[in-house]
Amino acid sequence: MKQEFIKQTDVEEYILKNYEDIEREKEQKFVNLMIEIIVSLTLKELYEEGD
Repeated sequence: MKQEFIKQTDVEEYILKNYEDIEREKEQKFVNLMIEIIVSLTLKELYEEGD
């Protein structure tokens, strides 16, 4: 019984770690997208001012 509890706990920890990794990756992708949008808009604005 104790061994089954330990195995279940290990599985839950593994799942939680994977979930956290996936969430962190999604957040990083979102931040990168926001940075890309801001840079793109800034460059567009500077290009239009230069004309």
